[in-house]
Amino acid sequence: MPTTKSSIFSLLIAILVIVSTFTAIAQSTTEQRRQDSLEALIKSVGSRTDTAAARMLADAAAEYINFDSEYALNIATRAEKLVASIVAKSAITPLRIHVMITLADVCYAHNKYPEAIKYYDSALTMARRIGANAEIAYALIGQSMIERDQGAMSKAFAKSLEVMEFAQKANDHRLTVMATMTLGLGYFAARDFVSSDSIYAVALQLCQGKEDDDLRAAIYNCRGILIDQMQQPQRAIETYRNGLDLEQELGRSRRIGRISSNIALVFMRIDKFDSALAYQKICLQKYEKTKYDAGLANSLSIIGMTQVKLGQYQDAIVSAKRAIKLSEPSHFFQEMNYGYYVLTEAYSGLGDYKSALAMNQQMAAIQDSMYNAASAEKLIELETAKKEQEIKLLQSKQAQENIIRNALIAGALALAGFVALLIRGNNRRKRDNARLAELNDKLFDANEELSLLTSEKDEILNIVTHGLKSQIFGVRSLADSITTAFAGGAVPQHTAPLAEMSSSISRSATQMFSLVTNLLTVNTAEQGLLTPTLVKTDVGAEVQKVCEEFKEFAAVKSITLSVDAPENENLSANTDRQMLREVLENLVSNAVKYSPQGKTVVVRLKASNEAVRVEVQDEGEGISEADMTKLFGKFARLSARPTGGEHSTGLGLSIVKKMVEAMNGKVWCESELGKGATFIMELPMLANV
Repeated sequence: MPTTKSSIFSLLIAILVIVSTFTAIAQSTTEQRRQDSLEALIKSVGSRTDTAAARMLADAAAEYINFDSEYALNIATRAEKLVASIVAKSAITPLRIHVMITLADVCYAHNKYPEAIKYYDSALTMARRIGANAEIAYALIGQSMIERDQGAMSKAFAKSLEVMEFAQKANDHRLTVMATMTLGLGYFAARDFVSSDSIYAVALQLCQGKEDDDLRAAIYNCRGILIDQMQQPQRAIETYRNGLDLEQELGRSRRIGRISSNIALVFMRIDKFDSALAYQKICLQKYEKTKYDAGLANSLSIIGMTQVKLGQYQDAIVSAKRAIKLSEPSHFFQEMNYGYYVLTEAYSGLGDYKSALAMNQQMAAIQDSMYNAASAEKLIELETAKKEQEIKLLQSKQAQENIIRNALIAGALALAGFVALLIRGNNRRKRDNARLAELNDKLFDANEELSLLTSEKDEILNIVTHGLKSQIFGVRSLADSITTAFAGGAVPQHTAPLAEMSSSISRSATQMFSLVTNLLTVNTAEQGLLTPTLVKTDVGAEVQKVCEEFKEFAAVKSITLSVDAPENENLSANTDRQMLREVLENLVSNAVKYSPQGKTVVVRLKASNEAVRVEVQDEGEGISEADMTKLFGKFARLSARPTGGEHSTGLGLSIVKKMVEAMNGKVWCESELGKGATFIMELPMLANV
């Protein structure tokens, strides 16, 4: 019987290999046929100089992105030059705009963001001037993609709404599908995942026959990214595979690589590293074929990280070094940064801490370059916005002065008999108006400057804190690696003081990481970008998990941590699970932190007024009336101090309040000095379904 099973298994493996081989051959044939037909189209243009030839070249360039983005850029540039030679420089035609948008699309695909932004902006300006609704929508789609990639989520969301408006005016089926997909991306950028998922479903329904398969594939890929963010890995993989099947039928190499990479990332997150490596190698093959250097560098870095997880440290070093080599000529900072991170992890895994430290320092240098570049770009953007505002203000003043001058001339002609009176009254009004205009200008300038400074502060804070997080994470990783090496006996025990130092470094880095993370969260909330993904949540189950995790922390101070919850009672609420968890961790951590040795912390759950109520009660010194007024404020410094010398940033309760209110709940504290404190949170109850 075992022999029979073994034979059947071997037969199944052989069948799978044969099927995979034929599938790969079929894909290669489809891709080659597609590429051959594009080549034939380009050759047919020859030396023609008519508008039809320009359109054919633009369309070929858009398709060639999937095979060779450098060649696609050459073709698109050729199309743009041809249009410029045919159409008068001052003339604006839909074809000229179409070619400009195609050139922008190719630059975007080739990771040339500044050029793409320039061409999208030019195309949008021309399209608005002649009221070309379809072209306006296409240019806005491109702008929203770049803004989303650069982290300007609120701008991307606003653009997605505008795209839908112009797509509807254009009355174009495919554009409507693309606009719907862009709206889904907009809600995704705004972190409204439920709305985004619903809109993607609508976009799929709008797709019609086989002619819309390319749109279906793109929607499946976008929806897969969304579902992965919603932490539904199996559903994400299934969605991606639907898109992958379509892309394989269409023979679009670049997009096959992209979806394969996305599938690999999901497998990495669920610790299925062998499957992740297999899909990432498919991606690598496709990106090599299409000469996509940025994608190749990213793919190699991910392969390197997967190899680290599998313990294949030498292979990981080879992959990461190749990724860095590809990234350097074009200054792909993100890819270089990830490559050095992989090298840091790989050398740590080999016990070569000297090399690991050197790679970590290289990573820090790259992050400094990224910060400097981002800061310079932001300052240029702010200066440009300020100049534009000044020009608009001057134009507005000039227009107002023209109106006043014309009105005065007409009044003088009509009321010649009252010249002296008019002059006297007019002079007084002019003085009053001039004074009022001066005050208004000063107020406007002050508000504008304040707005720009606030925006600049938010952007720079985001850049700095993100950079700090990466560097702190690197320090903590190295310290943890050294500590682990001591624990495993890999380092002589006579150097034990170094082990204690590495543990101390790791603890300090963890505290710094917590502070930076809290700063980012507060800044996100103050910008109005703290958007929860509300799903049905068993609040009782989440409370049990958090309390279980904090029992060891409480035991260090001989504190009893218990949960008092009713049995067989619905305690479900509509919450963002990650936010709820952060809120509970903050409240329970504070209760233990501010309680003396040997006391009790109780977490109670109950239903109250159609809400799920969570109470966290401690036996600490309580909170004074003066402290109550600033309890949930930012960087609040209260008279009470942690009883075990624990670390406190003064941001925890501020974050708790913002997150609870974002989930449509409320939070407050009841306390009497000397008798402990009870923090109470109520979240709208979800009825039984």
